[in-house]
Amino acid sequence: MARLAAVTVASLAMAVIVSAQALQKPRFLPPRLKTAELPAMPPLPAPTVSGGGEVVIEALVDRRGTVLRPAIVRATPPYTQFVLDAIVRWQFDPARDIDYKGLETVVDMPITVVALYRPPILMNAPTVGEAPKDWSKPSGDAPYPIATTMPNYPPRARTGGVVLFEVSLDEAGAVKEARAIGSTEGFESASREALASWRFKGGSYRAKPVPSTAYVLFGFRPPVGLPQLPPEERSDDPFKPPPTPAEPYKPTPTPADPYKPAPTPAEPYKPEPTPADPYKPKPTPSDPYKPEPPKPSPQKSGAAMSPKSFGILSFR
Repeated sequence: MARLAAVTVASLAMAVIVSAQALQKPRFLPPRLKTAELPAMPPLPAPTVSGGGEVVIEALVDRRGTVLRPAIVRATPPYTQFVLDAIVRWQFDPARDIDYKGLETVVDMPITVVALYRPPILMNAPTVGEAPKDWSKPSGDAPYPIATTMPNYPPRARTGGVVLFEVSLDEAGAVKEARAIGSTEGFESASREALASWRFKGGSYRAKPVPSTAYVLFGFRPPVGLPQLPPEERSDDPFKPPPTPAEPYKPTPTPADPYKPAPTPAEPYKPEPTPADPYKPKPTPSDPYKPEPPKPSPQKSGAAMSPKSFGILSFR
């Protein structure tokens, strides 16, 4: 009897533990993105892309994790086609439903993709271009944005960029986590700041509120008038291998010419001689008619000088 009571108590304890584990485990796991390709940016010269754009698409993630039956809820040409071309190649971990026994079942679950593209201006202001149009009503099973905010253009950026977030929502549509799937360097901070003010309507499975996921894409086009720089690689994209750095250019040295003659040394400066003055007067020649001075007569040695020779009168 005592042995039977012990077995019964052990069975009850095991059932309580299993029930507690089942209650603690989430009842529904929404799809999670595994691989993604970011949509391309439309070219700047296109006349239909002079303004911004808004795109909302609902799509079904099947049990294999493949995107099926994308439905356009809100569209702005030509951005809608860029988003559609990208999301049909996305791959997911499918949703899982946990029953009352704690067993997981892979199920189909819709997701929502929201894309906001900034117009090519610095400030948030009205621009020319085609306005977004509503194509269909939301299904009610996929989450849906009820309040959105356009991010500001980063002041230090000079090129375009794209940022993609996976937003995890609870049953009421409150944001539990925003995971950056891929982003262009310099744009994630401004995008996350804008996403913090977004509000969502939660998703449902079999008419019951369940946790869900939404995907928010922000596209930045370079403002008109700013100097354009080469686009940088997406350094924080987990699905893309890091680029191999290019080897810096090194010019090939020019070999010396063995036949090049040595340079001739420069001749030292020599001042030119000053020419004779042609206007300088010539010297006057001596007068040929000037009489020669008288020559003194020679005297004989020992002769007495007479007073006459000096013109002196003698009174003897």
